[in-house]
Amino acid sequence: MADYYPLLARALDALPDRSADLRKAVYDRARGALIGQLRSIVPPLSEVDIDRERSALEAAIERLEVDYGEVAIAPAAPVPADDPMPEPLPPEPPAPVLPPADPVLPEPSVLPPAVAPVIPLPPRALKPPVAVEPIRDTDGTPPQPAPVDAPRNDAAVAIDPAARLDEESEAGTLPADAANGRQRPRIDVVAPRRSNARLLRNVFVGSVLAIVIGLIATAAYLLRDRPSDLQPVAGDSQGAPADGADTKFADRIGGEAAPVERPATAPAANSGPPALPTQPEVAVAQRAVLIEENRDNPSAAPAVTQGRAVWRLDVVNGEQGQPLETAVRATIDFPDAGLSLAMTMRRNLDATLPASHTIELAFTNTGPAGSARAVQDVGLIQAKDEENARGSPLSGLPVKVRENLFLIGLSSLRNDVERNTDLLLHKGWFDLALKFSAGPRAVITFEKGSSGIQVIQNAFNQWRR
Repeated sequence: MADYYPLLARALDALPDRSADLRKAVYDRARGALIGQLRSIVPPLSEVDIDRERSALEAAIERLEVDYGEVAIAPAAPVPADDPMPEPLPPEPPAPVLPPADPVLPEPSVLPPAVAPVIPLPPRALKPPVAVEPIRDTDGTPPQPAPVDAPRNDAAVAIDPAARLDEESEAGTLPADAANGRQRPRIDVVAPRRSNARLLRNVFVGSVLAIVIGLIATAAYLLRDRPSDLQPVAGDSQGAPADGADTKFADRIGGEAAPVERPATAPAANSGPPALPTQPEVAVAQRAVLIEENRDNPSAAPAVTQGRAVWRLDVVNGEQGQPLETAVRATIDFPDAGLSLAMTMRRNLDATLPASHTIELAFTNTGPAGSARAVQDVGLIQAKDEENARGSPLSGLPVKVRENLFLIGLSSLRNDVERNTDLLLHKGWFDLALKFSAGPRAVITFEKGSSGIQVIQNAFNQWRR
């Protein structure tokens, strides 16, 4: 139960004239504010609790009338006009002073009506009852102990509704408030803990974004400076949105009959580059197989199309201000499927791109058969020892530039560089998983063969210089 005496006393001290009418106005406003806020508390208080607080307020008002009633009539007690009277009349001074003082004592119980505009009470729906809100100090000073009655029970110490009437006064709170847990919540601001896992995740995501941006920038540069390299086989490409593909068929079907090897004349080298290592004048076509998901019945055996792969060592334009650069080219054709792939692998000389090498994949669709084989997505190249073995993927990140055109950046971490180099030099077959825009999936399997071994070995010898 709160002690309202110090709060009401402060309100009376602030009045310019502590007459009975003004005191009555203060008391009435305090009663109205207290009852109004008690009845607005959710969940509602019982009538017993409300009567208890009302009684505490009335007790404080009676004490105030005892103290401030005498002060209010003190100027009327002495009679200055009687002082000049002759001294032989001593009985008269007590007569005017004592009789008026005695009838004043009962006045606390008589409360004449009055109105005082000095106690505005701002509404506070969910706070404990507030008796005299207008006299609250706003200087932020902590509450000071009241010079009179302390809280009457232990529960009153838990919450401080009187402090919400006046932050400079100390008082208890309602027992019902403490029991129902209607305290003002105190929330401690705790700095969020930062875990190493989140930091590592942010670093990883940032690195991946940097790789993607660098690969896209490199692809844009290649498109600008070397448009002829992107279309090694005549044909029209079709467009479709990109999406990630990282799967291949679980059941591999190898070629049942060896394809006819067709000799091809090695293309003339571009003018200007330094002399390349000696290569055979006739490039030997190696085996290539296209394994497609059955379009009519996905659960049926995959469709197999035979093709050929031709390897050669070539030179390409370097970065701006850089000389011509050695590159590995592999042209993979599937005439019956109307699909061809031009793969170009080169060393990365751009310090801003976190990749040791880049592999450009440019697909071309020809004829009616190729119109349904526009490539929407690719996975990482996988290297393996035999045609039907399971491959090991290179460490890198594939990025789609547009439909039928992709760029793979190989990881520049030392362990990844050593692993990728070993796979490229010592594995005899490669797999590339695809997803067509029409929906079916496919895998291109192509052989490195003797010509591919020589081309890749010579390229790495050039890059190590």
